[in-house]
Formats: sequence, C-alpha cells, structure tokens
Amino acid sequence: MKGTINVIPGAVSIQAVYERLLKGGKADFVCLSTLYDAVIGDWYDQTFAAKLFAGQVQTREVVAESKENRAYGKAKNGVKNQVRFMADSAESDLVVGDDFMAIVSFNPSNPYAVVIEDPAIVTSARVWFEAIWASAAR
Repeated sequence: MKGTINVIPGAVSIQAVYERLLKGGKADFVCLSTLYDAVIGDWYDQTFAAKLFAGQVQTREVVAESKENRAYGKAKNGVKNQVRFMADSAESDLVVGDDFMAIVSFNPSNPYAVVIEDPAIVTSARVWFEAIWASAAR
C-alpha cells in the first residue's frame, strides 16, 4: 500500500525485502554490513545474488572497503551492475527499489527491516543514495 511504513522483524522478512527488488528495474544498495551472514547466513551470496545478477535489474552497490569486496566488485560488469566502496562499515543496509526504500538492521539479536513506500521519502532516499554514490571510491 502506497504511503506506508512497516517494521518487519526477522531474517525471513529481510530476505523478502531483498526478493522484492527482483521484481523491479533498478536497485541501489548501501551495504556496509560485514556481519550480515550472522542473520541471513549465506542466503545473500548463494541464493539472492545469483538471481539478482542473472536477471534484468540494474544495480549500484556501495559496499565496505575490503579485499573480498574489491574482488566482488571486479566480478561485476561495471555497466548493468556497478560497485563502489566506502572505508566505513555499519551493520545495516539502505536499499532503494523502484517504489520503496528499506533500512535493514543486521543486529543478530533483533534483525528487522523498515520498509517505506511513501513516494516523497523514496525520492529522498534516492537523493541520499546519489550523494553517497558520488562520494564513494571507485
């Protein structure tokens, strides 16, 4: 429902937020979590990423600077799937889809996502992402 804000708890709910991105045309991520696997295991890397990158969704990701993430970034084609890097890390993600944005907490004791479908806030999230993207290292 447009204009809604929902807090949805648990790892399965977080996975549902990411799965929703597969239905859109574009997805922007600020993924600075280094311990997300404590909440969702290898689901992102082994299940979701394969679907995301094999599909038609154009992605831009800002990820925490690390040797592993640099290798991850080099594996992307740089056109349909782009990656940039930040020195900071945080155990949460900002995700912007076609018609929603979400803040995901990877706190192992209380994982949840805040999903916002208010068009004005989604537009603001896109502006935030553009500022982060412009400042991130290539």
